[in-house]
Amino acid sequence: MEPPKQSRRLVVEGGESIVDFDNKAFKPIPQEGIDLAVNAMNAGVMYRYQPKSKEASITANFEHNFAKYMQVKHAVGTNSCGSAMFIALNIVGVQPGDIVLTNAFTFHAVPSVIQHARAIPVLVESNREWAMDPEDLDKKAAQTGAKVLLMSYMRGHVPDMDAIMQIVEKHDLVLIEDCAHAYETLWNGKLLGTFGEIGCFSTQSSKGLSAGEGGIFITSNDEHAAKAVLYAGSYERLWTKHYDLDAELMDQLQNQVPGYSMRMQEVTAAMLTPQIERLAKIKKIHVENWNLLHSLIHQHPNIEIPMPLPQVDPFCDTMQFHLVGLSRQQSDLFIDVMKQEGIPMQIFGARRNARDYRQWEYIKAHQDELTDTIANIEFACDLSMQPHLTKENIRVMGQVIQDVLAYIAEQA
Repeated sequence: MEPPKQSRRLVVEGGESIVDFDNKAFKPIPQEGIDLAVNAMNAGVMYRYQPKSKEASITANFEHNFAKYMQVKHAVGTNSCGSAMFIALNIVGVQPGDIVLTNAFTFHAVPSVIQHARAIPVLVESNREWAMDPEDLDKKAAQTGAKVLLMSYMRGHVPDMDAIMQIVEKHDLVLIEDCAHAYETLWNGKLLGTFGEIGCFSTQSSKGLSAGEGGIFITSNDEHAAKAVLYAGSYERLWTKHYDLDAELMDQLQNQVPGYSMRMQEVTAAMLTPQIERLAKIKKIHVENWNLLHSLIHQHPNIEIPMPLPQVDPFCDTMQFHLVGLSRQQSDLFIDVMKQEGIPMQIFGARRNARDYRQWEYIKAHQDELTDTIANIEFACDLSMQPHLTKENIRVMGQVIQDVLAYIAEQA
């Protein structure tokens, strides 16, 4: 297929941008969440254990409702997804010097929490769709004897979960799921975050639930939940201000688990509370917009968009595609000109990106030559698609991408 011709003069050529939207603008907090947060601040009740009971606690009720939504027994609010993962590693018994398997392609916060636990991250290759490669996982589980897998669904990309779970069972791995990018994402009808012993979610501003910062730890294991509450910072008998905990177990563990002051605060929970019921609606917008943009650009000879496996029901809040047939210089020019047009993007494998494992100099594994991962991030473009975008915005986005690629072709 012949690439489309440039339809207009670009900003770089002295023309004007046709973009009148911000594709990266974070979605606003619903008014109900703002009102709930303001009421808490006006009352001076921001610490999660200030309310007199769990029934009066915004955070406890948010946790309870999120657990029901995720079809698990327990949810514990934290101050970040990184904190939730760190707590999870402690709960499953990771010790200094232990090996923890994790994605070679993920955000640097994931290997950071492994490092923070004084464990050793061993990175597993990614495939062309940016998900964990089951074959490499199987090989490295056998080679290392690791007992813990901290697996990310980076940008919502899901591996073959049937194959992953077979490997988890084969090597007796404890699976912790990093679901920062995997709200409302399912494999064969089962929610991600419920495959392993523990699921960890982010409520940072760009995520499915957003409050600036925050995290959520979920599990159906009573002892894991009890320890998570204590690790997050409950002390004395403040755990009574949580739902669904085993009182006998809490009394037993109360003084055995150190507290790390990683609690969620009432204001964060207030902002998140009305968002749970909106997730399905937001997902519908994301999926429609993703499908529309895909239809507009997927046939371009310089674009390759790997599709999710048929068992995946994705959230689709971002789009990634490979630039093919372009040099590094041309790819960098593409990013620069797109930004001038008003659509900022990034390439995962360029410009010291925090998702490029070669930048993680604090871990030894950054020196490894992970050829598949390098090949799969080197020209991988990352495009934010927040839910305020209209269908017309998406059509403009598709046109700008094609115009910029046409401009680059003319410069060759």
